[in-house]
Amino acid sequence: MRKLLPPPGPLRPLALATLLSRVGNGLLMTISVLYFNRIIGLSIAEVGLGLTIAGLFGLLAGIPFGHLADRRGPRTLFVILSLLLSVLALLYLVIGTFWQFLVVASVIAILDRGSNAVRFALIAGVTQGSAARVSARAYLRSMTNIGVTVGAGLGAVALSFGTATSYRLMFCVYVVLGVISAFVVLAVPRVAPRPKPADGPVWIALRDRGYLAVSGLNAAISIHYSVIDVAIPLWVVDHTDAPHWAAALPLIVNAAGVAVLQVRASRGIVDTVSAARATRTAGLLLLASMVLFATASVGDAAIAIAVLAVAALVQTAGELLQSSGSFLLGFDLATEQAQGQYQGVWNTSTSVSSMLAPAVMALLPLGLGVPGWIVLGAWFALTGALFVPVVRWAAARQLVGSR
Repeated sequence: MRKLLPPPGPLRPLALATLLSRVGNGLLMTISVLYFNRIIGLSIAEVGLGLTIAGLFGLLAGIPFGHLADRRGPRTLFVILSLLLSVLALLYLVIGTFWQFLVVASVIAILDRGSNAVRFALIAGVTQGSAARVSARAYLRSMTNIGVTVGAGLGAVALSFGTATSYRLMFCVYVVLGVISAFVVLAVPRVAPRPKPADGPVWIALRDRGYLAVSGLNAAISIHYSVIDVAIPLWVVDHTDAPHWAAALPLIVNAAGVAVLQVRASRGIVDTVSAARATRTAGLLLLASMVLFATASVGDAAIAIAVLAVAALVQTAGELLQSSGSFLLGFDLATEQAQGQYQGVWNTSTSVSSMLAPAVMALLPLGLGVPGWIVLGAWFALTGALFVPVVRWAAARQLVGSR
């Protein structure tokens, strides 16, 4: 466990806060849809529509909240947003209609996406240099995976009881963990507000074509995050001879691999050139893993299980490189005096990706079968290859703009 912790300093309380809050997130990820459906009485269609609309509102939050973090300082703002998120979750215990659900979910989505941008600005504020920031994101991502896994286990306990009381108790646990994690962040040194530029446009991140282009590529390749939890369960059950429990195998391999290896994988990412090259390699690994997932449909149960395990290992290797490259590019291509605003743009790109990914999974691997897996893999390989020239162009623009 010590190897998963950052060195003593401001990242230690951030790591603890991340672990606590992600336990709560994993808990709600496990029970929330069933709670809304079975306890509140919303239909699955209503839940899906409500969460989609809330997600659209959330897309609008990252950039303005990130800008606010630049002007006011990220630490206190992050604590306030974290406390609001935790307390507002209690409203889920008293809602009874779709419209009430939609309002609460939308407000929470706005605060959640905004707090993510502020969190990244806080990381940028308490670390100096590319290597330190990449390492920080890697440590925190390891904590995220551990926390979500533990939270999912707690949620499974509530599901085993299946009562309204057990579900509501989990929401209360989420709130308690969120409040504690928010106060833990107060142990992080205060980050001074960024000086306001004397002249020039306010929303500089939205005018930075190089950064926007790399953010777009990041959104395109980040679709791979939904392969494990969206496409694989249905693929295993409907298209392979593997037993149904094997649908969880890639998720377990991925979660464990990221938790243990993310920090180590990030050590070779030291500048925009190495980050772009790592992402190019990641695209090729993701192509290979998509081909392997496709071939799991050929052969008996034992072969399918073995192929799924190997495919998950290859996919995890690609994910480790892609995420490490993303950590550096999101920070290094940003203007230092507007890190919060730029992190809002980067966070929005990943939000767009997570919204589009389920449709891509339904259209390609689940809709077209084996050819769909090949097309998806080719998409990852092509997108990864584009990172090298596009990042070079964006870095050159940044260098010219700084003169």
